[in-house]
Amino acid sequence: MKTIISITKKPWFLALLVITFASMAAWNIPIEKRKYGLSQSGLATDYTGLLPEKIEQTIPSENVEQLQNIIKNSNKHGKHISIAGLQHSQGGHTYYKNGTVLDMKNMNKILEINEQEKTVRVEAGASWGDIQEAINPYGLALKVTQSQSIFTVGGSLSVNAHGRDIRNGSMAGTVKDMTLITPAGEVKKLRRGDQLMKEVLGGYGLFGVIADVTLELTDNDVYSLHTKELRTKEYEEYFHKVIKNEKVGLHYARISVAPGSFLNEMYAIDYNMTGEKDNTTPLKGESAVRLSKFALDLGRSGGRLEDLFWESQKQFSRSLNGDAVTRNNAMRSESGFMEFTVPGRVEVLQEFFVPVDSFEEYINELKNTLPSNDKNEDFKVHNITVRFAERDSFTHLRYAKEDMFGLVVLIQHGVNDKQMQHAENMIQKWTEATLKYGGTYYLPYYPYQTKDQFRRAYPEWEAFREQKKRADPNEVFVNLFYDHYLKD
Repeated sequence: MKTIISITKKPWFLALLVITFASMAAWNIPIEKRKYGLSQSGLATDYTGLLPEKIEQTIPSENVEQLQNIIKNSNKHGKHISIAGLQHSQGGHTYYKNGTVLDMKNMNKILEINEQEKTVRVEAGASWGDIQEAINPYGLALKVTQSQSIFTVGGSLSVNAHGRDIRNGSMAGTVKDMTLITPAGEVKKLRRGDQLMKEVLGGYGLFGVIADVTLELTDNDVYSLHTKELRTKEYEEYFHKVIKNEKVGLHYARISVAPGSFLNEMYAIDYNMTGEKDNTTPLKGESAVRLSKFALDLGRSGGRLEDLFWESQKQFSRSLNGDAVTRNNAMRSESGFMEFTVPGRVEVLQEFFVPVDSFEEYINELKNTLPSNDKNEDFKVHNITVRFAERDSFTHLRYAKEDMFGLVVLIQHGVNDKQMQHAENMIQKWTEATLKYGGTYYLPYYPYQTKDQFRRAYPEWEAFREQKKRADPNEVFVNLFYDHYLKD
């Protein structure tokens, strides 16, 4: 008995006990999925579930001819159409009150892979994961995509998404051509530089249905990961060195939102080219979902536990240093652990863009805007990831009017009227701080911002709306985003 008691007092035994209990807790964490989506003659919602709306009908896509007939019939009878993929947008972009929703997920074929020209032609309902599975055996990879591969091609192009690649700009620049079904029901082949393509890319589904696209690809490079811990005041200088280093292909960073190091610490991860190409490494899937969710839930608790979560994130980043990863696998991060299904609460994304050379001053401004410890606050900030967005001279609603850092923010808050109003007030204050430094915010998310803030962030909004009226005088293609920001 004395031997057993002495063992239980050993530090290694206590550590083992903690690990055991944590592992058991993590294993038993339920991984639930958010309930959202489309129903026939029922309520439609998107990823947040914050904007439920009654729709008239959902029509699964079949082919171009079917979609043409639906659009022409809508013109004839004054009906409205919205376009939906996997609905990860969060501001009602994929449906409209009493409207028809075209569910594009069935049009998901990989139509052609051209190994010599390094292009792929796909239907708009295909996911980026579908494309990766098709091109990985050829040693090819996407030029630009989000860090996760769970979105549809049509949806990502409609919001002109960007990702961790710091050499190829946004997705708009990788589109060689596309087939569009216009608001009049006509089929048009658009090529890079065509005015209408400029409206469609980042056009939020308001200029017609993307039927298929041809995308430029690149080699499936092998990278070596380099990690670096920094003070936020050091990041501008560090990034200028990164962007000048042609060996760095991908890059992102994370900022601490933990009370003990709030907006003062960060770590960066660079993907350095090794010169090797790959066509044999299989694509990774979801792994350690429960353990990752357990760690994230620590951060969600706030206070000391959020400090612990930040330390674990830094430790994890250190463990990556020197690891090798293919480009395709770097562009398919896990997402299952992020599911959040607590009744009465919601997790949402926002993204704020600020000029690269204003980063330090902007972060100092945020220190005076946000509470450093939100443990007892309803409005909680869980994560800030920093990505580079190269200047966009292509699309109308440009979020990157110059080289910008995009701060992708994970936020949690309650959903009763008082809590929603508080969240709006906080995000509007954050938006004001962003606009003060010449920044913008991203439009695929819930519309906390005011119309005035939208118009100041996107001064091209009037030209965009006028082009919409010319292209779609009957307002066939509409959604709640259009209703909120752009409708007369």
